[in-house]
Amino acid sequence: MEKLIVNLENVVIALPEDKVIIEKSEYEALKKRDTKGRYMSMTELLDLLSVSRPWLMENVLYKPEIKNQIDIEKNPQGFVKYPHSQGGKYLFLASKTKEFFESHFKEIMLDV
Repeated sequence: MEKLIVNLENVVIALPEDKVIIEKSEYEALKKRDTKGRYMSMTELLDLLSVSRPWLMENVLYKPEIKNQIDIEKNPQGFVKYPHSQGGKYLFLASKTKEFFESHFKEIMLDV
């Protein structure tokens, strides 16, 4: 037998009230828009990346070639606000931070 044909003409699939079906492209756009203009804390970033704070500091935030790209005081296209004093807060623009780690994963991990 090469084909199995099933007639689903009278089959109804009911979605639960809390579910919707949307196109994948629309879903991706909604996810991206969710982070637009939103800031992340260091804790949120560490949770997102599943790395330790010392690892992130050593391998990303304080590597000169990376810091020059991401620090808002060193680059107008940057997306990280570094603290001005020890114990100060880092702020990360969520959309650009996620994009950076997605597109630079290989570079970051190969240097580790």
